Amino acid sequence: MALSKPTRRKAPLGVTIMLLLLVLSAVFGAAAGLVWQSSDWSDEEPEEEVLVRD
Repeated sequence: MALSKPTRRKAPLGVTIMLLLLVLSAVFGAAAGLVWQSSDWSDEEPEEEVLVRD
């Protein structure tokens, strides 16, 4: 039966760093999605010109 703490330390998991990176990637992904959605690159049909007779 062990009466003291074990001498071997466990490696830290880095949960706080992973959480921070997850939040940052979500923010950058959402921003990229909004930019892509609002851009005119994905328009399939060009704008039609309306001719008016003088």
